[in-house]
Amino acid sequence: MRQPPTPAQQVATTAPAERRRCLGALAAAALLPSGWTAATAATPATAATPATTATAAPRRVVVVPKLVGIGYYEAVRQGVEAAAAERPDLRVQWQGTEQDRADAQAALLERIIATRPALVAVATNDPVTLSPVLARAVQAGVRVMAWDADVTPREFFVNLVDFDEFGQRLVQALVADAGSRGDIAIITTSFSAPNQTRWIEAIKRTLYARHPGLRLIDTRPAGESTEEAARVTRDLLRSHPALKGLIVLGAPNLPGAAQALRELRRAEPARALPALTGNSTPNAVREYLLDGTFNTALGWNARDHGYLTVHAAWQLLNGGIQAGTAFQAGRMGQVLPRRDKVNAELVLPTLQFTRDNVDQFRF
Repeated sequence: MRQPPTPAQQVATTAPAERRRCLGALAAAALLPSGWTAATAATPATAATPATTATAAPRRVVVVPKLVGIGYYEAVRQGVEAAAAERPDLRVQWQGTEQDRADAQAALLERIIATRPALVAVATNDPVTLSPVLARAVQAGVRVMAWDADVTPREFFVNLVDFDEFGQRLVQALVADAGSRGDIAIITTSFSAPNQTRWIEAIKRTLYARHPGLRLIDTRPAGESTEEAARVTRDLLRSHPALKGLIVLGAPNLPGAAQALRELRRAEPARALPALTGNSTPNAVREYLLDGTFNTALGWNARDHGYLTVHAAWQLLNGGIQAGTAFQAGRMGQVLPRRDKVNAELVLPTLQFTRDNVDQFRF
C-alpha cells in the first residue's frame, strides 16, 4: 500500500527540478532579538494553543516568495522546509515565479486562490497590484499573511527588520568608510518594492538629521539581478565620477555592485572609487568582504525568516496572533509580536557581516 507523504515531501516548489534539494539540517540559530529566549528553543508547542487532532487532514499553507531561483530565496526555502517538518498538521507548499514581476505573481496567486488553501503567506513584489487579488482571497475564505514585504489585506506580517533601524545602520556603515561629506547614490530593486521604499525613507531621514554634508544625488533601480546591478553601478560612475558612496539594496544587487567596483579598481588602480555598503546574504558577498572590495554588509538570517513564517502561519490557524502575546516558534523559542499600523508583526534582528565574521555564517 502506498504510504502517505512525509511533511518534508509535502513541501512543493515551482522552481526547476535541478534546484530542488532534500530537506537538510538547519544551521545554528542566529542571534535572537529582544523578547526572544533560547531557553525554550527546543520546547514543542504546548496546550496554550489548540492542537489539531491526529485524525484531521493537514491544512494546506502556500508560501509565495517574490521569485524563485536565486540564492536568497533558496535559503528562505530551507527554513520553510525545516518548519514544515515540525508541523505535520500542515501541508506546506512553496510556489513562486521565476521573474520578479507583479503581474506574474498576481496570476500565480489567482491560480492558488482557486484551489482554496487554508492560508497564503505572500512576499509581494508590488502591494498595489497584489492587494485586490488578496482581497479576493479573503472573500473566498483564504487566510492571508505577509512576509518579507508587506501588503494588505493581511492578518499578520513577518517582517525582515525594523525599517528605521535598518536605514540608520546603512548610513552608519557608509559614513564609517566614506566620511560625512560628498555625493552618494542608491541602487534599489524597484521604486514600488515596499521594503526598499521604507529603507530609503529611513536613509533620507538619517542623512538630513545627522549627516547634512552627504548629498543623495541619484537613485536607480536594478531589479533583483546581480548582472543588472553591476551595469547600473558602471553607469552611475560614468554619470558621477566623483561619487563618494553607494548604498545598494537587494540581496542579489550588492554583489553585482561589488563586482563592478572590483573590476574598475583592477582596471584603474589610481582611481578613487566610492565606499560601498548595502544588504545581502553572507554567501553572496563573502569574497568581496574578504578581498577588501568593501567592508560592511547588513542583513538578517534568511533561513530563520522562512522558518518563522511557517510557525506564524500555524499559530494564525491555531488560536490566532495578537500583539503583545507571545507564541512558540519551534527552535526560535517564544516570540513576541508587536503592534504595527495594520495589526501585528514580528521583526528579525539586523546582522552585520564583515571580513572578521562573515565565515561564521553560511546562508
